[in-house]
Amino acid sequence: MSSRYRLGSRRRTKIVCTLGPASSTAATIGTLVRTGMDCARLNFSHGTPDEHFRLIEEVRRASRVTGRRVAVMQDLPGPKLRVGKLRGGSLQITKGSSVSLTTKPASSDSSMIPIQSKDLPKYVKVDGTIFLSDGAIKLKIFDTTETDIRCRCEIGGTLLSEKGINIPDLKHGFKTFTQRDKRYLALGLEHGVDFVAVSFVRTAGDIEEVGAFIRGKKKGKPMIVAKIEKKEAVDNIDQIIEATDVVMVARGDMGVENPIEEVPELQKSIISKCRSKGVPVITATQMLESMVDNARPTRAEVTDVANAIFDGTDAVMLSEETAVGRYPVECVQVMNSVALKAEEMMLDGETIGRLDSSQREGPADALSEAAYRVSLDIGANVIAVQSEDETILPRISRFRPRAPILFASVSEEKLRKSKIIWGVYQMEAREAGDYGSSAELVQHLADNFVREGESVVVIRGGAESANEPAFSLSVLTASGKTSRV
Repeated sequence: MSSRYRLGSRRRTKIVCTLGPASSTAATIGTLVRTGMDCARLNFSHGTPDEHFRLIEEVRRASRVTGRRVAVMQDLPGPKLRVGKLRGGSLQITKGSSVSLTTKPASSDSSMIPIQSKDLPKYVKVDGTIFLSDGAIKLKIFDTTETDIRCRCEIGGTLLSEKGINIPDLKHGFKTFTQRDKRYLALGLEHGVDFVAVSFVRTAGDIEEVGAFIRGKKKGKPMIVAKIEKKEAVDNIDQIIEATDVVMVARGDMGVENPIEEVPELQKSIISKCRSKGVPVITATQMLESMVDNARPTRAEVTDVANAIFDGTDAVMLSEETAVGRYPVECVQVMNSVALKAEEMMLDGETIGRLDSSQREGPADALSEAAYRVSLDIGANVIAVQSEDETILPRISRFRPRAPILFASVSEEKLRKSKIIWGVYQMEAREAGDYGSSAELVQHLADNFVREGESVVVIRGGAESANEPAFSLSVLTASGKTSRV
C-alpha cells in the first residue's frame, strides 16, 4: 500500500526501548524495530561497553533491513551510589537502630553497611536524609567521619546487596559527570550515538560540561538528554531546559528524592516548561512495569501512558520492560496502541494540555507558530520542513499540529535525531540539490505521501547566522501550484 494513505494515521508519540538481556538478539531487535521502536536506549550502568556496541551494530543492521530509522541513546551511569556486598546478601534494618555506611572493608558487624563510593562521607551533611532500596528504607545522618556516615533508621526494611543509595542534599563538589562517564562517552562518540543521557543532573553547568567534552572530541554531535531525577535538578529546571537539547522526566529516582505525591505535578510542570521552549521531552520509569512478568498491563499503567501523552510528552520510554522482561515486543505493541488512541482523542478534541506560553525569541519561533496556525486554518495534510537547521522541528511540534511534520534532509544523523520529536517523520534527500524549490519538494510528496490537490505547508532554508535567518514559508497544493504567504 502506498505510504501516502498511511502518513496521517501513523503514531506521533515516539517509543524509546531499553535494550538488555531480553532484547539482545538480532531477531528480537528486528522485531522491536518493525513493531515501533523509534530509539534504542543502552543503559551503561549495566553490561560492558563491548556488549553495548554490539547492540548498536545490531540496531543499525535491523534499521537497514527493515528500512526504518532508529536512533541510539547512550545513557551514562553518572555518580550512581550503591551499597556494596552484604554478608549473606541482605541485612534487616529496624526502625530506631543505628547503622553506619562505611568505606572500610567489609566486617562481620551487622550495623556496618559497605558502600562503593570512597569519597561519599565528605559530601553528606549532618541531619541530612539517606534513602536505600529505592526509598523503602530511610536513614537520618547524625555524624560523619572520614570513612563512615553514621545514621539512625527512621523507616526500616530489608536491604539487599548493591541496592541504590539516594541522598537528596549533597554538598557542592560532588561530580555529576564522572571519569567513567567520560571514558564511556568517548567510546560512544566513536560509535556514532545519536543521544547521550546524563544521569543525576543537578545544574545547567552539568550539561555544559558534557557539551564541552563532546566538542573537544570532535567525533560526533549527539544531542544531550538531561535526566531530571534529583531534587536539585527540579529546583534548577528552567536553567537546565535552556542548556540542554532534550529532557527526560526520570520518575524513579525523582520519586525518591522528592515527595512521591509531588511526582504527577512535577511531570506535568516539566513537560509544560519543555513544550513552551520547544525542547523535546521523554517520560520514563515504570510505565508498563507489570509487563516485566505479565503479558498484559494494568489499567493504571495504560492510564499513566495516556496521561503522559495528554500532558504533551514527545516520547515514552520502556526500561526493565524491554531490557529484562518476558514480553518486550508485547510492551511495544501496547505502547503503540495506547498512543494511537490517546492521539486520536487529542487531535479530535481538547485533551492535550494547553500550551499557555511559548518562546518567541526570533523569526524561527514566529515562523514555527505561523506554520502551525496556517496548517490548522487551511486543513493542510502535511507540514514539510526542508532545512539543515533541525531545531525548528520541536518548535513546530510543540503546538501538536494535526498535520504530520515531514522532515527532509541529506543528513542521516539529523534524520535519526528527529526520531525523538512528536509528530515528525523523516524523508531522505539523496543529495543537496534534491527538491531545489518548494514546488519540487511538493511534487515528491505528491508521488509518495499526499494525494493530488491536497494542501502542504512548506518551510525551507535555515539560519545563515544568528542575526540573519533565511527561512521561507509557502503554501502549495500537491499539483505544484504555489501561493506565497
